[in-house]
Amino acid sequence: MAEQLSLFFKETTSTIDNKEEKVKALDELFAQSARYQNSAEFLALLEFINRFPGLSPYNAFLVNMQDSAASIVLSPHRWKKYGRQVKPYARPFIILVPFGPVEFVYDISDTEPINGEEDNIPQELTNPYETKGYLDPSIFHTTCHNADKEGITCGDYKMQRASAGYVMTQAQDRFLININTEYEINEKYSTLVHELAHVYCGHLGRNKKSWWESRKNLSNESKEFEAESVSFLVCKRHGLTTTSHQYLSDYVTKNATLPAISIETILTVSNHIEKMGLKGFKVKGGAGVKI
Repeated sequence: MAEQLSLFFKETTSTIDNKEEKVKALDELFAQSARYQNSAEFLALLEFINRFPGLSPYNAFLVNMQDSAASIVLSPHRWKKYGRQVKPYARPFIILVPFGPVEFVYDISDTEPINGEEDNIPQELTNPYETKGYLDPSIFHTTCHNADKEGITCGDYKMQRASAGYVMTQAQDRFLININTEYEINEKYSTLVHELAHVYCGHLGRNKKSWWESRKNLSNESKEFEAESVSFLVCKRHGLTTTSHQYLSDYVTKNATLPAISIETILTVSNHIEKMGLKGFKVKGGAGVKI
């Protein structure tokens, strides 16, 4: 596994701009790992990623590949803010950073209080999801606004209570997402994330503004599994409990093996949708590894 990780980081941080090979490197790393050979292990991976809201889903996955027992992971600079320092000879985890090759971060087990001082670790690190079930409405509206920049129209439509929403290809090279206007903001957001996942995972093909690849030929099972995985990651990292976890749990109960999925796509799309709820969001210029 160490050799595979070394090869992955070498390919990812090279100056060769071959996005397809970068995607292939991560998916092959995922497929070859003995740790992720069935659906139960994949669900455990998603739950691990959700324990690290300070890391992108992509980087949390890389930490898991290096040590699935990690609990709180920060850079040495951030540990100092909380009154801790890295122990001598501690083993770092390697993650990717924008505009640079890699960064070293350390688990709390590899740190110690500075000069015997008391820890100053806030609760959002020790229990990042203590408060559950509330979404700032601005996140939903900002996400819809930013989706429009990428050729995706989001609208409300009155439907039967059993219908949450849907996505379809629209005229003028756009996609349309309609969400049940009868739903509360949390339900609307989880529906929005699920339908955006279908678009960004390429399940409906591409448009002129697409940075994603067309993956229309996937089976319906694979498409739903990817969309539910994205929804679970994004919503849980906002502290929301949704039906996605139940869907994945039910799948694990009924199916020992995973459907054909791309872990790179799931992580990239989750990171993208998460950032869409923030001010200053910038439209992507192309596909590839997203940090």
